[in-house]
Amino acid sequence: MKFKLRQMEVFRAVMLTGTASGAARMLYVSQPAISRLLTHTETSIGVKLFERVGRKLVPTDSAVALFEEVQHVYDAALGVDRFVENLANQSAIELSVSCSPALGLSLLPRAIEMFHRRNPKLRIHFYTTLTIDVPNELLSKKTDLAVTLLPLNNPNLTVETIGTGRIVAAMMGDHPLASRNSISAEDLAGHAVILPAPKIAFGRFIRAALEGMGADITPAFEVPRAELACALARRSLGIALTDEFVASPDIWPGMVVKPFAQPITYDINLIYPKYSARSKAAEGFIQVLRECMQLHEAGKLFV
Repeated sequence: MKFKLRQMEVFRAVMLTGTASGAARMLYVSQPAISRLLTHTETSIGVKLFERVGRKLVPTDSAVALFEEVQHVYDAALGVDRFVENLANQSAIELSVSCSPALGLSLLPRAIEMFHRRNPKLRIHFYTTLTIDVPNELLSKKTDLAVTLLPLNNPNLTVETIGTGRIVAAMMGDHPLASRNSISAEDLAGHAVILPAPKIAFGRFIRAALEGMGADITPAFEVPRAELACALARRSLGIALTDEFVASPDIWPGMVVKPFAQPITYDINLIYPKYSARSKAAEGFIQVLRECMQLHEAGKLFV
């Protein structure tokens, strides 16, 4: 292997600190040792990683690209450390949960709040991820459970539908359509509309649903994440068409949320490895998640 683990560690430290001296302090070694290893690394892999500008080490484009890959390795190593810690304690002392970005602002934080109250000593790792990355993260044990807006097919994963959500129209309270009980596709004509971009699966889902209703909408704004649509709507830039969880009024003061007259719904899916035993912590979190969905359906989730 040309690029050894120690070289990765030093390279990462320099990228984070910007100087050889900073990397030396971070790794508790001498500055000359860092400089020698960097020079050896560039020679052995045949790639120039840094431009020397005074005392600073300015990363090249190659270094920036390499850093992303090294960070993946570093994250995996942290996962191994956590696994070893669990083995040493002979019990699950943490739980890792991921979700679609749109569920990360309200539904999952509420579930984590409820779970934490019952398990205050258990450490929780929580992050958002794209559905396309879920299989690798679950099967590599980076995460224990995932919750997504869209379905996923993988023979090694169990996908369990735990509830449904709706696409809604979110707008400021002074918008001309804010007094309507519901919104139709025809109501949107002549108004600026904000949509998730078609490059993401959720954006394609919303467009397909609108087309099925006979709507031909050209958005005024496209965004890569659902919450950004709400952020623009809150600036009175248009109507955000997004999921009801990210558009929750308690997150966006002053905004109103209207359902579609012809409902557009989607499944909320719990996903976990099919052939791995779940810990008691994972089982407990799944139970809490089901309770959250029951509260949601009863309109009491955020009461």
